[in-house]
Amino acid sequence: MKILTRCNRVYDTTRFGQPEIRIRHRQGTGKKCSSYLLRCGCCDERLEIFYADDGLEIEGVHGALEDWREILLPLLLIQRRGNQFVDASRKPGKRANQSVPQTGASPSVRRKQRRQGTQRRRT
Repeated sequence: MKILTRCNRVYDTTRFGQPEIRIRHRQGTGKKCSSYLLRCGCCDERLEIFYADDGLEIEGVHGALEDWREILLPLLLIQRRGNQFVDASRKPGKRANQSVPQTGASPSVRRKQRRQGTQRRRT
């Protein structure tokens, strides 16, 4: 597992426009699991998350990884599609040929205009 590292300055708003969460990682020793200590970017509030291969403990609440995913991923706007996790907050990107502005009417509008023109001639 990759350990997340950050600059832990107080009230650092350079990345997101809000105070960045400060993080400290602690290695597991003996029977104690590894953990992350998350601290507020602007005050002394803190949250400790212990993790192992089979589950997480967040502020004393134990749960399986799947259970935490079911609860937290929708809050983070992340959806599961098959075996992959997809960011639901981002809209799908446009394809290259669709991003070029079209001149004139679309083909379906042109077809309708042609049909209306032939109907007018018949009457």
